[in-house]
Amino acid sequence: MRIKLAEIIAATGGAPSPGDYSQTVNNVVIDSREAGPGSLFVAFAGARADGHDFVADSARAGAVAALVQRDVEAPPGFVTVRVPDTLLALQRLAGWYRAKFAGLQVIGITGSSGKTTTKELVAGVLEQKHVVLKSLGNHNNEIGLPLTLFALEEHHRWAVLEMGMSAPGEIRQLCSISKPGLGIITNIGEAHMEYLGSRQAIADAKFELAEQLAPPAVMILNGDDPWQRRRAQAGLPGVKKIIFYGLRQGDVTAANIDRDIHGSRFDVRWQGKSIGVTLPLPGEHNISNALAAFAAGLVAEVPPQAIVQGLAAARGEARRLQAFDVNGFTVIDDSYNANPDSTLRALELLGSYPSGRRKVAFLGSMLELGAIAREKHRLIGAAAVENKVSLLVAVGEFAEDIRLGAIEAGLAPEAATAWPDSRAALAATENIRANDVVLVKGSQGVQMDVIVKFLKRGRQ
Repeated sequence: MRIKLAEIIAATGGAPSPGDYSQTVNNVVIDSREAGPGSLFVAFAGARADGHDFVADSARAGAVAALVQRDVEAPPGFVTVRVPDTLLALQRLAGWYRAKFAGLQVIGITGSSGKTTTKELVAGVLEQKHVVLKSLGNHNNEIGLPLTLFALEEHHRWAVLEMGMSAPGEIRQLCSISKPGLGIITNIGEAHMEYLGSRQAIADAKFELAEQLAPPAVMILNGDDPWQRRRAQAGLPGVKKIIFYGLRQGDVTAANIDRDIHGSRFDVRWQGKSIGVTLPLPGEHNISNALAAFAAGLVAEVPPQAIVQGLAAARGEARRLQAFDVNGFTVIDDSYNANPDSTLRALELLGSYPSGRRKVAFLGSMLELGAIAREKHRLIGAAAVENKVSLLVAVGEFAEDIRLGAIEAGLAPEAATAWPDSRAALAATENIRANDVVLVKGSQGVQMDVIVKFLKRGRQ
């Protein structure tokens, strides 16, 4: 990124303080600690801290300018650009910068779960032929996506962008900034039910991705998801082509599936053709994610054998079904986040371990479910029993619902405990034995990673 400060002023419509507007900006940061020579610092007035208080710190680190929404004292030579809203200014600037890359194709990926893994798989497939920019980590929101776009360079031909949301209109806004030509929806689940109110509203919000696609205007949809099939049948006016992928039905499907705890082997079938795939990611849901990536590779004209190579090189994301051995037992770290769909998948993976190994589940509360929260947590407790969990440790606001669901499904009461938070639940790690398989899963707000870190330290 190399743009003139004068261009930033024009793109945002801001009012600059006196200074040298010919200076070059080479990156955009929202944390003054990440500023360096040539940075543009964007000051946000957050609930915990006000970025305007750190403008001078960014200048000392080498930043040349800052977007602000109130007057700020700045060092001599440092330019502040006053705008009504720094978030909207950041998004406007990102949209202007993305428009400079007329030959760029963007794939937007959304869904209730599996977005990050699918993003990694798609990027890995496309990288077999193209130079690709992808969202870093989970930079998938109204701030993270614009920051990702500022990493665009002339050599990029594709950008693979994860798009998260918790309210109507958010994906539409991300699309207005990034201008995707292809869209992928992983699934329509129950995450964010508290804010959206119904599964139909969740589907409507996800399908904002299909509203104003740039050419070639292709949607890659999960054929196993009835919500997506119904929406496609109702018509998607902005879409020129729909490709369905799925384990059970679709234009791109899987056959001859052979799964174990480490990954899977299967054949991908499309247009009367077939090719074998080895995927080093566990779980049936990751086969579905891989099929979405295969379909994206076909659209991007990546040769099928190269697509296979990209999938074979896949590596899981941190804190997402990452298994490791410590002190004689196995931990499955899926502590990044949780919703009903992803928790069921994690429990299914736990249950697939050999019968001679005891299954232990540390399950944190699933947040943002609204009125269905207690029901869903009881169902998760029952699902733990169905997947052969012998020891259940429930954590957080809905821990008692998880515990009761498990007991009602047949788990002995002494084998199910409820704890108010993850730090209190550390006491339950004393019950882990050699050869156990231990799943740790829960929403970010429950901080189940505290338990994972404790286990990695050897329960010390």
